[in-house]
Amino acid sequence: MTLFPYHDLIIYELGAGNGTLMRNILDYIFENEPEVYERTKFKIIEISKSLADLQLTSLLRSPYAECHVEQAEIINRSIFEWNEYIHSPCFVLALEVVDNFPHDQIRYDPETEEPLQGSVLIDDDGEFFEFYDRNLDPVALRYLRMREVAARSPFITPLSQPKLLRQLRHSLPFAPNLTKPEYIPTRLMEFFDVLHQYFPAHRLVLSDFDYLPDAVEGLNAPVVQTRYQRQNVQVSTPYVHQGYFDIFFPTDFAMMEDIYRAITGKLTRVSTHSSFLESWAYLEETQVRNGENPMLSWYANASVMTTV
Repeated sequence: MTLFPYHDLIIYELGAGNGTLMRNILDYIFENEPEVYERTKFKIIEISKSLADLQLTSLLRSPYAECHVEQAEIINRSIFEWNEYIHSPCFVLALEVVDNFPHDQIRYDPETEEPLQGSVLIDDDGEFFEFYDRNLDPVALRYLRMREVAARSPFITPLSQPKLLRQLRHSLPFAPNLTKPEYIPTRLMEFFDVLHQYFPAHRLVLSDFDYLPDAVEGLNAPVVQTRYQRQNVQVSTPYVHQGYFDIFFPTDFAMMEDIYRAITGKLTRVSTHSSFLESWAYLEETQVRNGENPMLSWYANASVMTTV
């Protein structure tokens, strides 16, 4: 709140789900900070029309709905189609959003260490066939180059093994001619481009999973799952029938922080989910009778990155 009273409190939320967070934030500010509430604008950027309708319905359930409708706006648009320059200071919330961003699959030639970009061909019978091209598209090529320049500490790739050991392994009979896949977050990089270009005065609050069990093979590989008889069922390949499976990726927060800093020029802080809540939450209100606190223990594989 260091911007108040010099600027309005403007909040943009991506991937808002059913809109509960927006309603809760507006309820809290209405009850505790009436002066701030009068200068608050909460805006959801939502690509799905059905979810946008659900978010409005959720807002109208608030006991202060009559006031909230003047302070809230639901923008039915993809953040990647954004073309409006926002000069005012604002907060951008992205909570469990970037795990669903598309990634590019890269494999490397173990001899030359040259990267190859994966593509998928789907035939008339719906069968998937993967193939790899040495000519990377400009987005993937830019990410790999930026990573080399921006990384402040060594990072792991499928080429991180000693070259001699790698060559020995791939010289064995029936060994693959390429390394295991690496999934690079190219769409996340483009998200940071949007923030830098159109929201230059933003402050980002981003939270997601830094580790996911039961992922498919590869570095930074996703979990691919579906629902069957009310149970989550993981599968071992990302090549699945579209629309029937959920695909979500872990986030390398150290690398993401470096890419974000390189694009936006802003300083950041990364913390675990529990340490973030210990700094900002009223933990006594979520402690259960046996002394445990599910808000701290249930999300041990999540982290938070904030602009400072």
